[in-house]
Amino acid sequence: MSTINFENNNTPAISLMCKKHDYEYNVATGTFVTGDWVISEQKQRELLGEKVTLTEFQQSEAYLGGRITGFIPSSKKTAQRQVKVVFQPDPTLAGDRTHSGHKGWGTGRSVCYLD
Repeated sequence: MSTINFENNNTPAISLMCKKHDYEYNVATGTFVTGDWVISEQKQRELLGEKVTLTEFQQSEAYLGGRITGFIPSSKKTAQRQVKVVFQPDPTLAGDRTHSGHKGWGTGRSVCYLD
């Protein structure tokens, strides 16, 4: 069983380059659900309760973010297992630039681990 990190840390642990803004808002739960991402099961356990930001480009500021509350397996048939990230919005993360120029982007990646 995973534990959720509820420390009062406003620094994101992951940033997702989400140019298409292909997320959905679930009114019933008050959460956002992103598009599909390749995130290992180990990383999912580590990220539960941490902060996520969405950005259009590696160098642009975050346009949305929040605390990760879960992961939903994608229904897409791909070589690598993908998940959707579920998060409770935190308006203070809009404008965050922690990911800007971060080495965690790597080459050609849309996921940046900020640890």
